[in-house]
Amino acid sequence: MRICYLLPDRGIPLDGTKGASAHVRGLVRAFVELGHDVTVIASRPASPDTLIPGAHFRPLESPQMNRLALESLGPRIARALSHIWNNVGAQEALNAALNETEFDCLYERLSPFGIAGSLVARQRGLSHVLEVNAPLTWEGARYRNQAFASEAATLEHEALVNASVVLAVSSELKRLLASAGVPEERIEVVPNGVDTTMFQPDGISERNGFEDRIVVGFVGSLKPWHGMDILAEAFERLCGDPRFHLFVLGSGPEGRLVAQLAERHPGRVTLKNGVAHEDVPRHLRAMDIAVLPYPALEPFYFSPLKLLEYMAAGRAIVAGNIGQVSELVQNGETGLLVQPGNAAQVADAIDQLGSDPALRQRLGKQAREDAVRSHRWTDRARRITELIGARTPC
Repeated sequence: MRICYLLPDRGIPLDGTKGASAHVRGLVRAFVELGHDVTVIASRPASPDTLIPGAHFRPLESPQMNRLALESLGPRIARALSHIWNNVGAQEALNAALNETEFDCLYERLSPFGIAGSLVARQRGLSHVLEVNAPLTWEGARYRNQAFASEAATLEHEALVNASVVLAVSSELKRLLASAGVPEERIEVVPNGVDTTMFQPDGISERNGFEDRIVVGFVGSLKPWHGMDILAEAFERLCGDPRFHLFVLGSGPEGRLVAQLAERHPGRVTLKNGVAHEDVPRHLRAMDIAVLPYPALEPFYFSPLKLLEYMAAGRAIVAGNIGQVSELVQNGETGLLVQPGNAAQVADAIDQLGSDPALRQRLGKQAREDAVRSHRWTDRARRITELIGARTPC
């Protein structure tokens, strides 16, 4: 199958270190591994050929906007206008690619104000698969004081209702999209996946001098919805036991909570950021217990990439019993589930694992086996191409 993969969001660089960029690379690599011909249209990365060997790359060059004019408008409006104007570059890049190659379908990751893929697909009579990782307009209004919120909602709705297939990363996200007017029969759930070759239990480990400790870890962006306050409170409860060391790999506004914890407990907390995604596995292998301390979020529409990486790396997992986490983790078999937002239960579960090395080993081994059996990126890519073949004229 010849797939044109459109990544119009300039906030998700192809060579970025965060989960969204890793998602893109993992899925495209899987398409290529399965034998598909993939052309990626995205903002220019440093070395596209080494990032995704076997895929073709075409740069998305956004027309330049007047920098001084943007600065005078303020950052919120400037960001929104940049997203809107980015549609021009995306449309030009798509048409140029389509003039040279006859693709079977256009695969696009939904982006703020992103309408170019939908317009070009309709004009060209091309099957359009739209991947949705979050309700972007809702998030913009709730968390970012989104400028031009009604316009963002209108463009998002148009892109969604006109797509041949909409891929939601979770069942809850499918429900939200259907309630917003997207035809339910066009929505399919395809969760995130993991590269089980990159993430595995054996290999170099960054123990960083705490080989004699039980390392409790977290990997990911330090945002309010990831429960850093819950993890900090749980570790406070465990600090009387000198065996435990907290290792947090990531950056974000909630990093201040980890830094404050480190000040209160010198030598007991490590915070590290700026790590490339390909280097995450060796840091994850330094962790004996990996935690997903989610609060009681409503709605919980996430498909946690970090959970699948924990599983593939064979870590013993403690996680909030919420949303897709509850579907991926079998309590007592591939991890321990606790009440979301309950720091005391998180601490108790960590303490239980700390006192039972055999249980840690068993849970990690079974989590690894589950990841290899059911959650590889190639499994997701195969499912997506099956859906494309069944649901669109590809």
